[in-house]
Amino acid sequence: MDATFKTRLDGKDPGNDTAGGSGGMPAGVDWIELVRSSKPMVAAVNGPAVGIGVTMILPFDTIVAAEEAKFGMVFVKVGIVPELASSHFLVARMGWGHANEMMLTARLYPAAEAREKGLCEYVVPQVALLDKAIEIASLMAENPSRQLRMTKQLITQNASETDLKLAQKRETDALKICWTTPEHHEAVDAFLNKRKPDFKKAATRAAE
Repeated sequence: MDATFKTRLDGKDPGNDTAGGSGGMPAGVDWIELVRSSKPMVAAVNGPAVGIGVTMILPFDTIVAAEEAKFGMVFVKVGIVPELASSHFLVARMGWGHANEMMLTARLYPAAEAREKGLCEYVVPQVALLDKAIEIASLMAENPSRQLRMTKQLITQNASETDLKLAQKRETDALKICWTTPEHHEAVDAFLNKRKPDFKKAATRAAE
């Protein structure tokens, strides 16, 4: 970290053409697109998450923190500004006032306060951290992969959408696709036959 700061102060790129990228990422890496177009992602925070340690996980679907964890948006304290669309995602998670306070004071937030103000969804004892994250991820993973990704896309597009007709159109367009998928047919058949759906098997059969 010290070497990276010194390289920046010397007016040089610390490597991987981060100057040509976004938010300290190498050029060609669209972190937000990778996270929001992927399968569901759950962050497990154990210890301090400061600067990019926070901004990288803000677009995740769920954030779980150990009781000892701390969060800090310390950019102004080191003479820079937030990155990786965090000025959007932090407001979306915490609300206008809390996000402003966190970014403008640059102070560290203990896990309990971060949870109270909406930055993370769960705070658990350190020994239970991974179990809780895996529990949530497993519940998500029980659902069909295609529809999970489509739902994430809708959330990404519609979370800040003020045109409700456009928001509904996106949902309707996605629904029309879903109605034709083997995953939806499997869910309906499972419901009618009072059994648990097997989405992976249905998708595999369709690909054969």
